[in-house]
Amino acid sequence: MKKLRPIYLVITALLWLSTHKGMAQDTSELFEVSATLLNEAGEVCDKATIVASNSKNRTFTDLNGVFSIRANKEDVLVISALGFERTTVNVTNGELESTSIILKEWGTIDADRKISVAYGDLPFERITGSVERITGDELSDYPTTFVQEALAGRLSGLTSNYGSASPEIENFSNSVRGAGVGEMYLDGIPSNLVLTPGEVDNIVLAKDYGSSFLYGITAAPGAMIVKTKKGLKGDRSIKFKVRRGVRTPTFLPEMMNSQDYAKNYNQALANDGISPIYDQNTIDAYTNKRDTVRNPNQDYHKKFVSDLASYRHITGEFSGGNEITQYFSHLGYYTTDGIESEGDGRKLSRLRLNNNLQIKVSDFVSVDLGIGGSFNKRKAPLMSGDDAFNTMYQYPANALPFKINDSIYARNPEYGTNLLVNLAHGSIIEDTRRDANARLGLNFDLSTVAKGLNFSSLVGLYSYNNLSKRLDPTVDMAEPFFTKTLTGQDTLVLRNYTKGATDTGWAKLGDRVDRNQFIKASFNYDRSFGDHHDLTADLIYTKESKSGSQLGQEEHYRNIGFRANYLMAKKYVFEGNWMNSAVRQLQKKQRRTITYATGVAWLAHKENFLKSSQWLDFLKLRANYGMQGRPVGQFFLEDDQYSGSGAGTFGIVGATSSSGGYRRVFTGADDIVMPKQEYLNVGFDFQMFKHKLNGQINYYNIRNYDELVVPNNLYALLAANDDYLPYINFSDNERKGFDGSISYRKKLGDFRFSIGANAMYNTTYVTKSNSINYPEEARNQMGNQGGRIIGLEADGIFQNQAEIDAAIPSKFGEVKPGDIRYKDYNGDGTIDEKDYHEIGHSPRLSYGLNYGMKYRNWAFSLHGDGVAGGSFNDGLYWSRGTDAYTQELSKSWPATNDLPRLTTLSNSNNYRNSSFWLKDASYFNVRSITLEYTIPQNIIQKSFIKEITFFTSGKNLFVLSSVKDRYMPSPNKGYSQYPVLKSYEVGLEVSF
Repeated sequence: MKKLRPIYLVITALLWLSTHKGMAQDTSELFEVSATLLNEAGEVCDKATIVASNSKNRTFTDLNGVFSIRANKEDVLVISALGFERTTVNVTNGELESTSIILKEWGTIDADRKISVAYGDLPFERITGSVERITGDELSDYPTTFVQEALAGRLSGLTSNYGSASPEIENFSNSVRGAGVGEMYLDGIPSNLVLTPGEVDNIVLAKDYGSSFLYGITAAPGAMIVKTKKGLKGDRSIKFKVRRGVRTPTFLPEMMNSQDYAKNYNQALANDGISPIYDQNTIDAYTNKRDTVRNPNQDYHKKFVSDLASYRHITGEFSGGNEITQYFSHLGYYTTDGIESEGDGRKLSRLRLNNNLQIKVSDFVSVDLGIGGSFNKRKAPLMSGDDAFNTMYQYPANALPFKINDSIYARNPEYGTNLLVNLAHGSIIEDTRRDANARLGLNFDLSTVAKGLNFSSLVGLYSYNNLSKRLDPTVDMAEPFFTKTLTGQDTLVLRNYTKGATDTGWAKLGDRVDRNQFIKASFNYDRSFGDHHDLTADLIYTKESKSGSQLGQEEHYRNIGFRANYLMAKKYVFEGNWMNSAVRQLQKKQRRTITYATGVAWLAHKENFLKSSQWLDFLKLRANYGMQGRPVGQFFLEDDQYSGSGAGTFGIVGATSSSGGYRRVFTGADDIVMPKQEYLNVGFDFQMFKHKLNGQINYYNIRNYDELVVPNNLYALLAANDDYLPYINFSDNERKGFDGSISYRKKLGDFRFSIGANAMYNTTYVTKSNSINYPEEARNQMGNQGGRIIGLEADGIFQNQAEIDAAIPSKFGEVKPGDIRYKDYNGDGTIDEKDYHEIGHSPRLSYGLNYGMKYRNWAFSLHGDGVAGGSFNDGLYWSRGTDAYTQELSKSWPATNDLPRLTTLSNSNNYRNSSFWLKDASYFNVRSITLEYTIPQNIIQKSFIKEITFFTSGKNLFVLSSVKDRYMPSPNKGYSQYPVLKSYEVGLEVSF
């Protein structure tokens, strides 16, 4: 990595100098040019910065939005203002084309703006699908290094969730209308790179076939279309941003100490009819802490979790351009620590590079180049963050002492993990991950051949390499055991003693290597025929190939598609799409399947009866429908699958097997067909009151059918590991709902604000499924909505044996006082599996709220998301056995009726899905809050600095919910998983 840094800096410097050479200033004559900056509503834009590229003069607008600047006879003005997209205006022959300049405001509809759709750009008014666009500058107020996280709560139909929260492998997932994101397309190429908001120019969420169809089967669930920043002609800028912060857990459990655990464990034994094992002397010994080996009293979270862990993020951006060449370079460095306080902890450092270069070779040929990547260095205990916190959650405070003396660490048969050893003195893993991507695009203007004809080609490469090594030191370990001498004194005996070894040397682990290759060739025909007919047509060929050490076979996706978009009379849009998207694993006749999508749109605001309206700026009604192939899982033409352990391979390189198992053959069967998806979306986009109110509303209905499954539940009577079970097309489900967004912006003197909300109501319905078919309709998955919680209806807790004797008998094992009582749902006089029914459902309504304001040189923003309604089945406090107890368990019967009786045994009556364990899943999570202050321009106007901004931010600051002791978007994190971290940071951004 160190060898690449000088090369990167040299390339950046050469690009910067090359563009500056074409913009050498001519100071022989300067012209005074003036104009007024306005937004699309006609309101003035004050505090905007204007830079004359060639004369290098700089000024800013006054309170009336007016500026005056001395520019060269031929010059370019670069205009920037918070809340608006940067733009350039030409000075020609010492004059501006207009004395009024309109800036594009974030979040407003621009009918003529070209929006990215599948392998092309269309004016917004001609898109028949549901799309939402957000700029990278809008995302930059979120304190994160992950674009996927910054999108949380920002776009309707898109939800964001934490995968692992452990800092060295932190990751996030996005979901479009409840079905995941099919692909992320980075500057036209499928990619899974880790992107920062600072690199992004804009992101388009393509939610349906009116915008994503030509991407093929991999984008059937929807697509995220990302364009990274590029240089502007006439612009020359350097920007540095420094952020420093600390992170701390959002929630951690409150666990019982040793004495409280001993008392409650004795109660659990008594509930089970077993004599207690802790006498009062032992309980008192936990309190006085005189013998920490015999009577340990550990607070795991206090010992192993730090209140604060630091991180920093430094970025540099270099951009510029002239008529011939434009460039953008991003360099970012990020480091973070984990929150474990023992040992070296978890550490990650990441260097991120991104370079874009556009060259106009001639009037007919242009080149688009991109190269970038990330270099990650990770060091962490071999024990994962999730395993470490799960251990803290499971091990009681008296489980074992960490150390017996200064050199020997403890262990015992009951609790085999010594956290102090695993986190501070045990195995360590180090790895270096290298991502690299490159693209080359060639664009040809073929208008000399046919007016409006263009040809473009794009080649992209992505590589991923992960090199790992492991160090396995060991320490002296023994099991402490006390025995009495002849004189009656206790003597410490070390059983199962093992001698440690620290000089073990690093061992190389298996490397991971992934490669993606992508090519695209397309013809675009864009032409107007008179004043009432506009046609855009695209013929596209793409091929993507994936290979890697984690794939058993290469994946290939080949698409041939055609799109025709026709605008009639400037207000009626008709679109047709046809595509062949082959699924390699299927038979050849299935690979020839042609899929289709069609769409229409009506620009109603252009109709005579609305054209003169003073309150309506834009209204587009649209609909699209189509049928597309669905991606299939990783399987093989012939696939031998066995369970268990042992040696021997069968068909798949690296697969192991033992006796038993089964063989599946897929594409030899003539009746296997391509899985399919039908998609209907109907909606409208609107803008009213002089661009102040913007939004969209959509209804969608998505049907997935002919999915490939192994029908083990359909043939439940057969021994699955001994019989032939082929894949078959047997799955049919629907997903439908509404999503939409609305935003309002207003300027009141020096005060400008915007407020936005988005929401999605999503339901699923299963009509055919590889699931068990019960006689009781209420228990079946098929024929019912998805997301249902099936369980028993609880009716309180039995207080005594008399209540049990008088109750309806249960078939869920022996019932004792303190156990949950259930209702006889089907009225057959017995409590059993037949009483299962829908007792709740997962949340169906998700939403996001966003607020931003600017007052003079101050700016503030707040973003949050949540869900409303719905429940979740909380099994966190189910049978703990000998595991640790949280303070919540002190509320168990007979102390209160909040929880059933404690037990050291399994309990088939209490610990099953029932309304007793249901909790309200609603929450609102404040994702981020940011406060900024920008130094006034009149202070720095005469310096070489264009702008200085100070800011402070917080992330995951608090959650509003009825479940007070959880991070509700992920209720198990902090308990059995690594906690989600909240952060506080300060930063500085300087532009030159």
